[in-house]
Amino acid sequence: MNTDTQTVLIVGATGYIGSAVVAESVRQGYDVIAVTRAPAKEGQFPGAEVAVADVADPAAIEKLFNRKIDVVISCLATRSGLPQDFDDIDYKATLNVLNAAKDSGTNKFILLSAICVRKPDLPLQLAKLKMEDALICSGLDYTIVRPTAYFWVFDAQTKMMAKGRPGYIIGTGDQATSNPIAKEDLAEFMVASINNSERRDRIFILGGPEVPDNIITYKEALEMVFESMGKPAKIVSIPRWVLMVVIYSTSFIGLFVRKVGVFSGFLKVVLYYLENDMRAPGYGSITLKQYLMDTSREIQT
Repeated sequence: MNTDTQTVLIVGATGYIGSAVVAESVRQGYDVIAVTRAPAKEGQFPGAEVAVADVADPAAIEKLFNRKIDVVISCLATRSGLPQDFDDIDYKATLNVLNAAKDSGTNKFILLSAICVRKPDLPLQLAKLKMEDALICSGLDYTIVRPTAYFWVFDAQTKMMAKGRPGYIIGTGDQATSNPIAKEDLAEFMVASINNSERRDRIFILGGPEVPDNIITYKEALEMVFESMGKPAKIVSIPRWVLMVVIYSTSFIGLFVRKVGVFSGFLKVVLYYLENDMRAPGYGSITLKQYLMDTSREIQT
């Protein structure tokens, strides 16, 4: 692979996937610019240049393109928020970056989307779909990646269960299956798409390895967490109707209290992922079971 003179600008660099994409871009030999909203911590992005800019400010974004940028990788995403928050970040802020890239003559734009857009029902999904459409119509060479679930969704529960608390599921916990993907495998795929002509102007749905240790229901994933810690599984089932009551009540209160509205929106996303299959074509080598074993050792240590 020839990366000579190619400069890669990465927005959403401080996020879970974005930080992995920065590291992988450096590893593959590109000149990397990691865009952050606030000054980065010392040593946060070894081998990369750090540029501070507010992605919601078109003027600030335009300044990033005063130099030659060959490739943009966008990992911008809002994990939770009100409908407007998703539209502001996943669509409008990302569109600011796309417009600046197009005006400056950037060659390629790689967009991190999500598998859930194939069955859109929530503001998060609608915002991502709008951004996908904008990129496809932009005239730039593009690659859109729609990954399945990430490993980080199990981190919070793993830390709680390490303290003796139970794991929580909705209903039976086996309503849907997924083959979650490691951030390292996803980052490698995205960065390797820069000079791969077969990935030009295409959308990829991407999951982790399709092996028994990684094709799982949410209940099976929690059982793996307990197994990795050497503890008997202690799982509490919450009836679906209870969660729906909480969602509806917090949704109403959220009309007046932002924090409650954000929590309600988060619960809707959680329910969506628990009830819809997230299986995707397999990629990479890191399985959830191996990740949990490594994570549990770190937590217990």
